[in-house]
Amino acid sequence: MATDYGEKEREFLDGLKESTGRDLAEWMTVITEKNLPHRNDIIDWLRHQGFMFSQASWLERIHHNGGRPIYADGASANLMAFRPPRERAEPKPGIPANDQAALDEPPQPMPAPARAAPREPPPPPPAAAPGSTPAEGNEDLTPVLAKAKAYRPLAQHLITQIKTVRPDARFLARAASIAMTAPEEFAVLTVTGKELRLYLALGDDEDGSDVVKKAPAPSGLGKGAKPTHMLVLTDARQIDRRLLDIVARAAAKVNNG
Repeated sequence: MATDYGEKEREFLDGLKESTGRDLAEWMTVITEKNLPHRNDIIDWLRHQGFMFSQASWLERIHHNGGRPIYADGASANLMAFRPPRERAEPKPGIPANDQAALDEPPQPMPAPARAAPREPPPPPPAAAPGSTPAEGNEDLTPVLAKAKAYRPLAQHLITQIKTVRPDARFLARAASIAMTAPEEFAVLTVTGKELRLYLALGDDEDGSDVVKKAPAPSGLGKGAKPTHMLVLTDARQIDRRLLDIVARAAAKVNNG
């Protein structure tokens, strides 16, 4: 039986006021007033307000949709379309939601038109948010990132953070993965709509840690890939200083410094 995402959206939005202190229109106003430059910045800010990644991504999609619920036809009658305020209002205090198990899953992409009845929601629009384009000299990663669906912002965040510890890293697109070189290949990110997997070439002499575990590399990663360790990524909080240090160590090991 197909998941009723309209009902899930209604449950999320109907409980928004009670669980956070703000209803949908108020959250749309606050997001607009923040004037954050990129869609990923909105998600990161919402995460700091206490929202889970799936909830933050869902609210960002609604804001990008002009403040209208994604499943507008099935939304509650009292959820009116957002209109930006003429004057900047003071944000109202709220209590962020920290635990809503019913929504603890990646938000679904925009639905197809009503006449279509896809078994799964289609991927989000391929247009990337400003600033998400790879740095000059890298390949266009948009086709691969689109396959990550709701995890696309997480993949983009990982790439941005890796550049902070290895500025010379380049990111090369493959069918369903992104190779990382500096100039030799030291990591591969495999992309699906369910999870991201980061494979690192740390060498067989390293036992791993509580961050990454030894894992054989799947086939199809490319001749240059010799990853020995792996981490499943589903949350931006995993991309911390410890992980970035391990990524930098893998790059240094493969490239002799």
